[in-house]
Amino acid sequence: MAPNAGYVLESAVIPADLNAVWNLIKPMTFKFSKSISQAKREEGEEVGSLGQFTVAYADNTVQTLRITEISERLPTKRSIGMEFVSSDPAVTYSSRMDQIIISSVTHGNSPGVFIEYSSDFSSDVSNAVLEDNKYKKREFFDDLMAFCGSAEPSAKKQKA
Repeated sequence: MAPNAGYVLESAVIPADLNAVWNLIKPMTFKFSKSISQAKREEGEEVGSLGQFTVAYADNTVQTLRITEISERLPTKRSIGMEFVSSDPAVTYSSRMDQIIISSVTHGNSPGVFIEYSSDFSSDVSNAVLEDNKYKKREFFDDLMAFCGSAEPSAKKQKA
């Protein structure tokens, strides 16, 4: 198998306030996602540590992710970095680092957030896994948009 540049980046604009979106992402519960049935912080984690989370998906896959970074330094930007630790059933690649970055849209008719979700895989990842990851990110964005109420009421549209 030839080495693969295993990187996936997807982005979207979410019609919501920066803090509202960040409050859905940062706790790692993903309550907006239809594909995640449960996500929780592992017990015994040190208070103040970035922590490790177990994420159970609707397809009965259970993965463990370790938070590697959280940034709230800039007033219009937030980010969280995660490292893949384990999966049951096992995955076909050696490692994966994920990052979600959200930024306020600073010009527009209503609040908005530009979100980027990237995954950097080890070189043993297959093209099929990369393609699947791309579509899972898009579903993640679709679920987040629906949860944030992306459908504008028709009265708002007529005002403009």
